[in-house]
Amino acid sequence: MQAKFLRPLYLVAVLALVATACGDDDAVTSTTTAATTTAGATTTEAGGALRIEAPSATITVDGDASDWAAITGLDLTLEAISTETIAPKDVNVRVAHDAEFLYVLFTVDDDFNWNGEDPHLSAAPSVMWAVDVAAGPHMGSDSEGEEESYTSLGMVDIWHWELECGLGEEQGGATGAGPGDKDPGNDSGCNFDDEWSTDPATREDDNGPGAENSLLGVFGHSNPVTDGEGTWVFEMRRPLQTGDAQDGQFAVGATSLMALAYWDADNSAAGWDDPEHVQSAGLGWIEVTLAEG
Repeated sequence: MQAKFLRPLYLVAVLALVATACGDDDAVTSTTTAATTTAGATTTEAGGALRIEAPSATITVDGDASDWAAITGLDLTLEAISTETIAPKDVNVRVAHDAEFLYVLFTVDDDFNWNGEDPHLSAAPSVMWAVDVAAGPHMGSDSEGEEESYTSLGMVDIWHWELECGLGEEQGGATGAGPGDKDPGNDSGCNFDDEWSTDPATREDDNGPGAENSLLGVFGHSNPVTDGEGTWVFEMRRPLQTGDAQDGQFAVGATSLMALAYWDADNSAAGWDDPEHVQSAGLGWIEVTLAEG
């Protein structure tokens, strides 16, 4: 199932840096202006940007966050795209790498909403990376009905995850090719898709020349019973380099731009609705630097 989840918009001229803690003892809130360091990782709000220094680490993608305990996280409050009626969400994001892969841990304080028959009634995360520097951090429309007037801002790489498979299952293109290899960006088994966009009205699976989907993800929840209060754990991995022009490419010592979005199934009994997502765009891009060593 393909839903129009993430639609990057024009770059906001002035970005409000607002963040709150979500109660993670290992996390550092972005309300401080000084860098805090633990186990070789730093997060800081300085110079008009949110920053993560991602350390080298040994990570197993299994939906269990215990191997991230020594890595500093960035606490953020994701806000609604275009309506004030949707409650914000406290999230935490951590990034690490090894010699081959980039790892992202995205945790969300939210109850357990998962529907094995219809992923549009389940929670859903997305992670977006700038491919072109002109791209903006928005993941959804903030002005309904005016999308046709928006202009291209450059390509973004979107890791779009609809939870069609269950907790603890390996998901994404790394677990198998697209159908007949004609649609490699699409994860036909579990719907952890590799997507791209160059304008806010269009989002596509990455199926162009050289396209591939090497994403791997496993999700978990601290209280996986219907409407159980707890924390979602979304754990992801992708090779640092893919050779695909529609992918973000990562290198040790380099800085990439990341943004986040999340869908809470409690926001609509009818399921998926673009304006009812929360996103990090109001905070600006999150600058992620892969630390040496």
